[in-house]
Amino acid sequence: MRYAKNIPPVDQELSKKLMNQGWMRIKEPPNLPMALLASIPIMVACGLFSFFIITLFDSTLVSFFEGMDTNRGVSFSFRWYYIAFMVIMIYIHEMLHALWIPNFLRDDNTFFGIKLWGGFVFTAQSLTKKRFIIICFAPFVTLSILLPLILGGLNLLNGVLIFLIMINAMASSVDILNALLILFQVPRDAMVVTNSFETYYR
Repeated sequence: MRYAKNIPPVDQELSKKLMNQGWMRIKEPPNLPMALLASIPIMVACGLFSFFIITLFDSTLVSFFEGMDTNRGVSFSFRWYYIAFMVIMIYIHEMLHALWIPNFLRDDNTFFGIKLWGGFVFTAQSLTKKRFIIICFAPFVTLSILLPLILGGLNLLNGVLIFLIMINAMASSVDILNALLILFQVPRDAMVVTNSFETYYR
């Protein structure tokens, strides 16, 4: 796996080669801004799902929103080290994607990048439909479902962790959108391959 500053651009020659070899392109947003726009309903749903799990163990979020509806007001103090926590969370999020890519550490066709606004993992490998969906869901399930269940059960949830869990849940919306596009458009036993923002199956 190699570091990349940005997601590699679409290789037009590769697109032609894939089409000539019988690969079919799925219907999907053509770029990241359009994917973000299309994933807004999923963002809301993911956030609400994690919100429900967190409120099973901690009332911090409930108190926060109740304060917004009253004259008590709401206070939130930002600390600069929160940025470091967010970068660490982004790294963990992306590594949870990468862990499900076969031989990702030794694969020169797998890339990852980290930015303050987010990160990405990209692979040119052909993957099974099942594995592709698992790769998409892994960070959301691990960090925004299992983690709050475990920490809540151990009474270890706090404001910073809740904030990071909720951010991860909403930031997973494009991942979930990708998984749903594959789930409903790709046959069960097909293979999936990506060419930057283009996804093909055969």
